Amino acid sequence: MSGRLEGEVGELYQVHAPSLLRYAGSFSHHSQGASDAVQEVFLRYFVERRYGRTIGNPRAWLYRVLRNYLLDSWKTAESKYEVAVEGVEYLPDQQQDPESIFEQSQMARDLLALLSARERECLRLRSQGFSYDEIGDVLGLASGSVGVLLARAYRKFRDRAAGDPTGLSFWTAQAIRSLLLQTGS
Repeated sequence: MSGRLEGEVGELYQVHAPSLLRYAGSFSHHSQGASDAVQEVFLRYFVERRYGRTIGNPRAWLYRVLRNYLLDSWKTAESKYEVAVEGVEYLPDQQQDPESIFEQSQMARDLLALLSARERECLRLRSQGFSYDEIGDVLGLASGSVGVLLARAYRKFRDRAAGDPTGLSFWTAQAIRSLLLQTGS
């Protein structure tokens, strides 16, 4: 059993670790903390399976446990009055001119402020290629609720682009792209 279980965990790690690492990085942008969190999640998976528990959808289980672990870690950091890295801005491509970088960064912040926490979580997971059912499994929501949250987020993006009096729809699209990069795509 132990050899088979180690093979199972190793295979899951090969398939899912890169996307889990990007997802964890979207919470903190600190590669060491993200890497530690992903290792912790695979350790927990191994322990669960070692005790004979069946995990029907390992991908969704890994993301749910990672999300909960990161949220717990963030709450712990807040309770200790540590500075959370969540507010650190995404560093755009250095080949762009400074004005473009500023506009993109500001637009991404504005778009992020439009979304609720659940909408941001749905977008993060959707950008990782999750189905509505899988997002629902991770967040504890019905797939219909996931669809509503994503539709609401996309509508907010469209409304923002349509309401832009300067016609900067290109910048809006770039800001959305930056936002999705920040959230793990």
